[in-house]
Parts: sequence; C-alpha cells; structure tokens
Amino acid sequence: MIGSGQPSKNILQHLNRRLSEEPSRISEAKQKGLKVIGYFCPYIPEELIIAAGMLPIRLAFGGNIEPATSGEDFLKPYNCPFARSCLGYQLIGNNDYHHLLDAVCMAQTCESIKLVQEYWENHFSIPVFTLGLPHTHDAFRSRPQALEYFKLELELLRKRLGHFAGRPIKNRDIRRSISLCNQIREKLRLLFEYPQKHSTPIEWYDSFRITQAGFLINRRDFLTELRIIERELAGKETVVDGDRQIRLMVIGSIIGIGDYKILDLVKEAGGNIVADGMCTGSLTSRKNVTIFGIMGNPIDALAERYLYNVPCPCMTDLDKRLNRTAQIVHAYNVDGVIYYSLRFCDTWRSEYQLMKDYLHKEIHIPSLLIESDYSPADIGTIRTKIEAFLEMIGGLTE
Repeated sequence: MIGSGQPSKNILQHLNRRLSEEPSRISEAKQKGLKVIGYFCPYIPEELIIAAGMLPIRLAFGGNIEPATSGEDFLKPYNCPFARSCLGYQLIGNNDYHHLLDAVCMAQTCESIKLVQEYWENHFSIPVFTLGLPHTHDAFRSRPQALEYFKLELELLRKRLGHFAGRPIKNRDIRRSISLCNQIREKLRLLFEYPQKHSTPIEWYDSFRITQAGFLINRRDFLTELRIIERELAGKETVVDGDRQIRLMVIGSIIGIGDYKILDLVKEAGGNIVADGMCTGSLTSRKNVTIFGIMGNPIDALAERYLYNVPCPCMTDLDKRLNRTAQIVHAYNVDGVIYYSLRFCDTWRSEYQLMKDYLHKEIHIPSLLIESDYSPADIGTIRTKIEAFLEMIGGLTE
C-alpha cells in the first residue's frame, strides 16, 4: 500500500489495487513474450528500454534487514545496506519483482554499486548491460568530452538492448517513449508542487510513494493512473493544513521502496516534509527530455537530460546541488533540512558538513544529520533526535 494519509486515501485506492496486481500482470505478459529489464540508478534512461518493447522496473527496494544481511555473502558489512540489498533480494528470492527479471542495466556510480555489478555478473545467470557514467559534471558545459562520452555509452546501451530484444531500437520508437516519459514527469511534477502551499489536497509523502509505484508499473498504465489522480485532486478542496507544522526538506542517500522509517518518525513527531532532493523522489521527474529529442537526434537529447539533471554526489559540481537545495528551501518555505545518510554511504556522507555550513551561513536554516541502516534497533534514538530538532526549530520560529 502506498497511501499514508487519510485525506489521500480514496484518491490512491485505485493505484494501490493496481500495484497489488502488478506482479501477476507482468508474469502473464512474460508468458506472451514480454522481457523485463531491471535497473537501480536513475541515470539509466527508461526511454531506451521502453523503445525496445521491454518493461523497465526500477529495483529501488530498501528498508528490509533480511536482504541487507543476505547481501553480506558478497559484500562486507561496511558496504551500504542498499547495495547489499540489491544482491540480497536476488539471492533469497523473496521479492516479487527480482524473480521476474530477464536482464539488468547498471550505471557505474558509486564503488558499492560497481561491486554489485561485478558480483551480479559472476553469480547470477541474468545478463548485465552496463552504462559508463562520467564523474565530471558542470552546469556551464565546459567539459564537452563528458557529454560525448555519455552519448557513446548510450549508443552502446541502445545497441545491446536492441540485440537482447531481437530488433534494433529505431529513432522513432525512442521519440515515442520520450513523449510518454515526459508526460509522466509533468504529472509527477504537478503532484510535488502542491505542498508549496500551506494547504494542499495531497501530502508530499503520498506524492513520493506514487512516484515509487511508477517504478513498478507498465508506464502507459501508470500515466493512466496519474490522470485519474489528477482528476480526483482537481475536484478536491484543500484538506491538508500545514500552517501549524514545521516544514521540512529531506535530502541524502536513496530512500528505497519500503525504507520509510525516517519518514514515518518525522510524521509521528509532528513534522511536515514538504519537499525533497531524492533520486527516488522529486528528482526523478525534475527535467524533461527537450523537444529536440522528438524532432532531432534522440540520443543527444537523452544525454543532455540525464547527464545534466541535478548531479548525484558521485559526480562533481557540488555548487549545483547546493543551489538546487536553496531553490527548494525558498520555494517551499522550508524551516529545516533532514540530511539522511545510509550507514557507510560515503558518497553522501562526505558532503554533509559542506551542506550544513551552506544551509547555516547562506540560507540561515538548521539541518539534522541522520545516519541509519535498515535495522529497527535505532528507532528510539532517531525519534529523540527528530523530536529535539523540531523543538529547536519551533523555538527559533516563535
């Protein structure tokens, strides 16, 4: 179930029902020849998978201690729990989507994910298609070699996926899939824009989990579900009043499907998350592929969209991440930022002090670092930290 708040319950019922039926739908489609391609990182363009006539599934599952522990058969306990879970779910076979996979695509981001790729190739009988990713990123395009490298990698991925699908991926098919994915992104952006106001018909938490539902559903069907939600919201009065709640932004390591411990504790403590900077949240829909992707070379347009979105900390250009955070803080009237770092996620943890100093000195709002894994053992400690953080913000805003 993806709904979290009573006001949105009726709006999300149809999507919840669809989500509960999805594994069996996919199984039936596979019997008719559909191939399922899993991927972990949003740098993998879904458009190429869809254009090949295959189904993309983002394997962004987390929050369960069992697969994270099982993943220690391959990775060390000091590798991040999400990376261990990527292997653990495949190993123990208790995930409804992992056992449907015909192949996976992997973007070479952090060191832990590179290890996931290595072990996946060597221990599971499922093809792996890699996507090389430049780690230099700059908003001024002063390093054109990074963009050219990424275009070549996308062309190589296109060729491999086409070979696996049994037919070449034509430009017209990529253009159709770009149009589909752009429509989905536009409707998701609208959902995330609602909480800018203090009174909104849908909470950020529900928009976040609607986005994650879209990782698992046939994209054309997901677009239909989003249209239903859009119509329902258009006829709703503003039912979520956050005037008396402290408005928060959450940013940091991946919050996977099922990893809702921090979000639930914030809600229980009376905090109101209104915005995020998560690769499983609003960043998924932040930027469309330009019209050039429909009229011109679609690979060029895909490279521009995926490489020059807000960069992951596995890339350079910290300034863009800081500036984007500042824009969100101002647009959503954020009172404080929760910086969530999965334990042993060095990629995100290494930037916290820089982010904290920037928020304090330049924007004048406080931040709270929460380091955690998928164990429930630290719930009490985290609850105390969140309550103290909210109390401190409340004292500052009085």
